Amino acid sequence: MENGALLAAKEMKSHLNLQRLRAEDTTVEDLLYSDGYLFCCPENLASVSGEMLEFFHRTYYHIFDDDETSALTGRPYGLAIAAGSDGSNAAKQIERICTGWRLRPVGDTYINRNGQPQDKTSILLPKICHPEAWEKCKDLGGLVAATLLL
Repeated sequence: MENGALLAAKEMKSHLNLQRLRAEDTTVEDLLYSDGYLFCCPENLASVSGEMLEFFHRTYYHIFDDDETSALTGRPYGLAIAAGSDGSNAAKQIERICTGWRLRPVGDTYINRNGQPQDKTSILLPKICHPEAWEKCKDLGGLVAATLLL
């Protein structure tokens, strides 16, 4: 999903410096350096994936100064969740974190529900991003990029 979003942002790149980072590799400095964010992650057991959750745990409080002011206040973000049948809990978790950081959503969170049966065999299969999900993520990435160019 993040590929479609990144493609759209690259197409609008004129004045953007884009970075694509895995959650485990992203630092507080990366967050402070960036003007906007596109968070993409899978839902796992009705929650944010472990890697993404660890990223938020590792960075969250370091964004605030001594007066409890977020250094990210007002910066735009987009959110895309890959889910089986729901995804709303993962979305709510990240939206709440972004609210705490005082980020500004550029649009509604996109949840791609794969519609696969929720059984062990189906859940463990490799996932594919269908064209309609690709386009939605491309639109979301474009919206974050366009917001930054305003």
